[in-house]
Amino acid sequence: MNSLIDNGNIVEMSCGTNFAYILCDNNLFHSTEYKVLQSQTTTCFVKCMRQLYNGNIQLFYLIGNLKPFSTMIPNLDPDNFLTIVSNMLADIIDVKHNGFLSCQNIDISFDKIFVDPATLKVSLVYLPVNKRVYSDALMFENELRTSLVKLISGVSTLSSPKTTQFSVDLSNGTLSIEDLYNRIKGNGSFGGVRTEPEADPVPTPSKTASMRLVAMNAPTRVEIEITKDEFVIGKKAELVDGVVSFNKMISRSHCKIIRKNNQYSVIDLQSANGTYVNKIRLQPNKPCAINNGDIIRLANSDFQVVIG
Repeated sequence: MNSLIDNGNIVEMSCGTNFAYILCDNNLFHSTEYKVLQSQTTTCFVKCMRQLYNGNIQLFYLIGNLKPFSTMIPNLDPDNFLTIVSNMLADIIDVKHNGFLSCQNIDISFDKIFVDPATLKVSLVYLPVNKRVYSDALMFENELRTSLVKLISGVSTLSSPKTTQFSVDLSNGTLSIEDLYNRIKGNGSFGGVRTEPEADPVPTPSKTASMRLVAMNAPTRVEIEITKDEFVIGKKAELVDGVVSFNKMISRSHCKIIRKNNQYSVIDLQSANGTYVNKIRLQPNKPCAINNGDIIRLANSDFQVVIG
């Protein structure tokens, strides 16, 4: 949460093995997100309690027997390291699919990622406040990927063929967090394991690859399934096939997704605030190829491409 500390929004306080964040302005507190945290039945999060400290809201985190990831790194072998990272990615995926919480308020500094040393399960620190630590989901993911790549390259005891391949995968922007998780778990090409099925001597008809756009920074969970070869997206229901109603900055007919021969592309329809693919603004009416894991930004709302 360094950015919130640096900006004077919160103050961190050590409480023995536990710690707390004190809000400098009680209006920063996000009561809905706090209630969602309290309702979680999984061990995805470090337990958070709201208290008062000299009139200010204090968010107190109970660490218990958990250990900071940073203190465990020197003693980890590559396999245990990858187990911890896969558990962390699983937790992040849970947050992405939660619908009420945002990955942008997870602290991914290694001293604020906590691990159960007996099971290697990971618990995340989530700060339920109105200001976001990361300005968007893409910045959050980039910070996570960069930190892990630096860690793998900087700690010699973590070096192995698997971690080297994982570092390459982390640098591949076309792979989503879900893809990275699947590769660690052995459901993809990670580690050089052959995953392609044996050749089938009987020809089978090709299957049309399905595509969805999953909102990354929407107030609620939003998914748009592309169901036509030409699929228009915008905010005016009468003009489009997929409606995005939560952002007024999106144009009435904002962009079009084209499907041809199992390949997808996106075209900006002269929108007022632009269509972007992986941070690059598109020229109006010029198609741009899109692949699984790409980030499409409509105005200031990000959507991840999920194909398959």
